[in-house]
Amino acid sequence: MSRLSAIRNERLEKRSALIKKGLPPYPAHTTRDHAISDVLKSFDALASAATEIHVAGRITAIRTHGKVSFIDLEDQSGSIQIVIKSDEYKGVALDDLLLDIGDFIQITGVAFLTKTGQQSIQAKTITMLSKSLRPLPSDWHGFKDKEERLRKRYLDLLTNKDVREAFVKRSRLIAELRRYYYSKDFIEVETPILQTIPGGALAKPFKTKLNALDLDMYLRIAPELYLKRLLVGGFERVFELGRVFRNEGIDADHSPEFTMLEAYWAYQDYEGLMKFIEEMLRSVVTTINGSTTVAFQDFSFDFGGQWKRVAFLELIKEKTGIDYATSTQANLLAKAKELGIDIKTYLSKAKLADEIYKKTCRPFVAGPLFVTDLPWEISPLAKRDDNNPERVERFLLVIAGNEVANGFSELNDPIDQLERFQQQQQESKQGDLETHPYDEDYVEALEYGMPPAAGVGIGIDRLAMLLTGVANLREIILFPPMRPRNHETEIEIEND
Repeated sequence: MSRLSAIRNERLEKRSALIKKGLPPYPAHTTRDHAISDVLKSFDALASAATEIHVAGRITAIRTHGKVSFIDLEDQSGSIQIVIKSDEYKGVALDDLLLDIGDFIQITGVAFLTKTGQQSIQAKTITMLSKSLRPLPSDWHGFKDKEERLRKRYLDLLTNKDVREAFVKRSRLIAELRRYYYSKDFIEVETPILQTIPGGALAKPFKTKLNALDLDMYLRIAPELYLKRLLVGGFERVFELGRVFRNEGIDADHSPEFTMLEAYWAYQDYEGLMKFIEEMLRSVVTTINGSTTVAFQDFSFDFGGQWKRVAFLELIKEKTGIDYATSTQANLLAKAKELGIDIKTYLSKAKLADEIYKKTCRPFVAGPLFVTDLPWEISPLAKRDDNNPERVERFLLVIAGNEVANGFSELNDPIDQLERFQQQQQESKQGDLETHPYDEDYVEALEYGMPPAAGVGIGIDRLAMLLTGVANLREIILFPPMRPRNHETEIEIEND
């Protein structure tokens, strides 16, 4: 029998023993009236008044020295030492409680300083709240397997405080972004996750079935087209923050399920939107980080000052020497293969340039940098530049080698939009697997009139990566997609 199985069997016996003693191992009611951090903040007043307090949390350590026992108790807010003096303790005997590390308990007692000056609580009574049947990883074998940490995130959060702090920072990031948009008179809305036409981006969708209507549906790859329908309907400033799904690869910078903030602003263009994004992220980062300067892996970048801008094709020429204007599709295909880019399907000249950009340019940008003026062929929803119809009024915000935001002046000409969709369908027939489907209803909506507008999508996970310093997107998604594995069997083998 493995050590894990032996410990679990022992704890199951303790659970049964508690029930036989009339001590419920999982009671529903508690009387906690203080978080541990509140006790520590008000410790002197509580100790001098000998106020009886009720705290609760998980046992992280147990020590016994003669007639005195010590328990380290932890809740989300902090940890504190619990002292049990056998001659002053009035509750259920410790031997009857059958305590283990990992158990949740409630303490009723008073705050006091030990002889060594340690802030503690002297327990008068202890109540079992939840009997742990498995040992915490740090108790007996550690929790270092990176893949298993992600599969069993609850244990990762339990044993790695840095991980918990990263997700707290992520939560603060989302709250600050919402606050900023609210402060600028945007309203938050919700649009369908199940869609009949997966539009708003060039990506492969997940397909499902709505049985009630016998209808093929798709998980959304973006909320864009529904949000712009709201501009047609009279809203002028809207945003949505939620999950989107793209049936594509998994790597350090990509996940098939991720969080996106998309916002659309009537009577605005991409120039004004760039200024807005710059001011917003500077404000949010300073609030969360305490500074405009952020260090991430090999990059160090500053959200302060004027952010640089460079045209998409100029950046490619600077990094590779490729002159897009004089290059043919065959030239770019040969260059892509030379760079080791796996081209499995037909790609237009513009998409080949985009693949080359992703390989040779984007990974080496510290930023923040706005990459602007992209070819219209890879921007089917963006408005053309009046001075150069081959380009669109679009920007990509690149920070530390990652595309963090994508925004543009929105195409609101229904005839131009229809022609773009038709071009996309032609490329699909030629073998391109990532094209925008034709959305007839959306074109019809544009025919009723949509005001000039600018819109942006911000990758929350990538932005959270930058602010927390993690190198892999999966580290900042609580439950990333993982291939299942029987972990307990593997641990048993390791520890036999």
